Amino acid sequence: MFQSSLSHKKLKQIDIRKNHHYYLNAPYQISILSPEQQKFEQQNESANSQSTYQNNSYTQYTEDLYFRKHSKLFRDLRSTSNQSNNNQLNDINQTFIFRIKSKNHIQEEPLILDNLGQREKDKKTKDLVKVLHEMNKRRQKYIQKEQFIPRSPIPLLKRQNCIYLDEPQVEKLSNQIKKLPMIKEQSVLNNTQKDQKDIQSNCQKLSGHGNLEEQFQSKLNCLQQFIFQLQCNYLIYVKQSQVRQQTYFIEEINLNEQIITQLMKKRWWWCESPEKSDDVQFYWSLKLNSQILQKQKTHILFDITKKRVVNPIIINNHEEFLKFSQESKLTIIQQNCRIHNHIDLYQIFNLKKNLIKCIYTFQTLTNEELQQYFPYTINVANLQDPQFNIYQIKYKLTNSLWLVKPGEQNNNNNQIKICQNTKQVSDFIISELKNSNRRSDTFIIQQYIKPFLYQKRKFDIYAYILITSINGIVRVYFYDEVIGRTSSKEYSDNDLDPLTHFTNSQIQKESKSFSLYESGNKLSFYKLQEYFNQFKINFKEIIIPKLKMIATNLFKSIFTQMILRDFNFEIIGLNFILDTALKPWLIDTNLNPSFIPDCPYHQKFLTQLLDSVFQHTLDLLYPPPLNWPLNKKQLIENFNIQDRFSVIFDSRFDSEILLELYQKEIN
Repeated sequence: MFQSSLSHKKLKQIDIRKNHHYYLNAPYQISILSPEQQKFEQQNESANSQSTYQNNSYTQYTEDLYFRKHSKLFRDLRSTSNQSNNNQLNDINQTFIFRIKSKNHIQEEPLILDNLGQREKDKKTKDLVKVLHEMNKRRQKYIQKEQFIPRSPIPLLKRQNCIYLDEPQVEKLSNQIKKLPMIKEQSVLNNTQKDQKDIQSNCQKLSGHGNLEEQFQSKLNCLQQFIFQLQCNYLIYVKQSQVRQQTYFIEEINLNEQIITQLMKKRWWWCESPEKSDDVQFYWSLKLNSQILQKQKTHILFDITKKRVVNPIIINNHEEFLKFSQESKLTIIQQNCRIHNHIDLYQIFNLKKNLIKCIYTFQTLTNEELQQYFPYTINVANLQDPQFNIYQIKYKLTNSLWLVKPGEQNNNNNQIKICQNTKQVSDFIISELKNSNRRSDTFIIQQYIKPFLYQKRKFDIYAYILITSINGIVRVYFYDEVIGRTSSKEYSDNDLDPLTHFTNSQIQKESKSFSLYESGNKLSFYKLQEYFNQFKINFKEIIIPKLKMIATNLFKSIFTQMILRDFNFEIIGLNFILDTALKPWLIDTNLNPSFIPDCPYHQKFLTQLLDSVFQHTLDLLYPPPLNWPLNKKQLIENFNIQDRFSVIFDSRFDSEILLELYQKEIN
């Protein structure tokens, strides 16, 4: 029999991969058998090998030779190759090659014997270095694909430590080994919890855990308490229903109404009406719907019976809400009222000439300077207008900038003309008034305020006020978080480009530099505060109170022109600018401000603004039901009771003085 230098173990049974060949090279030594025995072995060698292959086995029952798996085979080949470097091949006269065939191999090939030259030839064609390099590349691919999972060394360490270490060391190490699987289980548990958090709905969590249910009830009670306080401000109480859905209708769903649609979806007790009808409880439209207003109840401007204040105590039970409202003699309202997002203020705010007249009348009655917070402005109807003649004489020698606007249109800056001096203003007004095809009957001339710059560019401050009319009580709120709007070009008095002077998005989006300096050309309240810190000015404590004062005087000037109807509200945008002395001026008012976001921050700002508006209007008249379905309880997280509105006008206390003031003017 043949003797091998590789090992002296018996052959092992291992499955052969289909149609793959493996070769084993072993040194050939002189046999100790007799010539007859060698001849007999050579005749039966092929037959014995064939029977072994057909049984899908590597086993040769010899005393000195065995075969291994292909992975171990390569290691043996590598060791053989290393031995060749030690010049051990010179001692080998001949080698033999066993070709191991797979089970399904068709041809029966006899045992192949080769000399050393043939072995060297095969070695060149099938270099072991290339094979090992290919195996290493495949292993790297498995690692990159995260398919290769290394075996844990913990069992091996445990077996070795138990044999060689002392008992205290073994006990200490075994404790450490026991902790390792626990850490692994904890990490797996955390990953599982994250997956379950993404997959499972919040309603299942609320139903399965009492703590979350308590948190839901606590947040719901806080929301109900906040809404009840708002109701007491209007001396009303709306009894909460068990489960009831109201309908709303949005006249045009476009970019301007996307945020509104999203906010209404989280109020699950509201559902959208597919068509316009008289049954909808909330009607949103860009323009005023006079049919809805005419059906609503009207009130007088000042009702002495409503001149009282009700401060609710902290109550968390709807039954106690009802009891307190009855004791305080609040008006109990059924959930059947209709709400509209407009008050009849079109003739005042949308016609600039009427707004200017109201402002100047109020300043005259209160003995205030006409240019205290509103720049010099006149309305010209014809060439013989005395105000136009006074303007030409008074500002004849000035070279400051002026703005000319249409007197009957609003929110259209494309029709605003910038003039460098008084002469250009006069020439433009005369040419337009002589034109019989002009679009506007009157023109407004407004003094241009030289602005305080933000990084060499013009900016304005845009604020929002909310006007509500509920139960004969008018309240006006100022949204404390204002927003800054910047231009896309550096400011210059000689540059009449609209991109330099007008900061509204409609014009700035036409510039290639839009969003170059600030995202959406918008400045947050904190960015404004940060900028004013370098001038040692507290923007919140110095600038914001002045803006509120101007907004209050603005509404007082138009309050007596209002018609009070129930369950309406209006959102108005105010455009302020700071001059070089940091004095704020009211430049413009917008009756229908745009709610189209220009950047992620603007999106968040408008969402918070409109959500607060709905809390003071919709949620006040249609509060959340008492019973929330399990699949709706997670929506409680979307309700934020942080009130950013501050009251600047209340008709219960401010209207009486105004009525007396205007009554003296009439007399």
